[in-house]
Amino acid sequence: MATFDIDETVICSCEIKDDSGAYKDPTTSMTIKIKQISPIYLEKVASVAMTKDAVGRYHYDCQTSGYAKGSYQVTYIATDGTRITIEQETFELV
Repeated sequence: MATFDIDETVICSCEIKDDSGAYKDPTTSMTIKIKQISPIYLEKVASVAMTKDAVGRYHYDCQTSGYAKGSYQVTYIATDGTRITIEQETFELV
């Protein structure tokens, strides 16, 4: 798990690829959710669009000023028509 200081910008990024490994964009949307999972459960970012950097590459700059120390879960949601792909990762603020 990656560790960051409070007030640091956490850059959350993801890549989308097709079955052959080529980068592709989801046809409908690419969103992110961030929630604190420890020591309490608290939603911090509720399903916002990510910034597209290039085909199949997205990021979101999470400004952590005002956040509390603890563990956070990042959820990436790629929606391609009726197909939804979800990936998750965590980070710690100290």
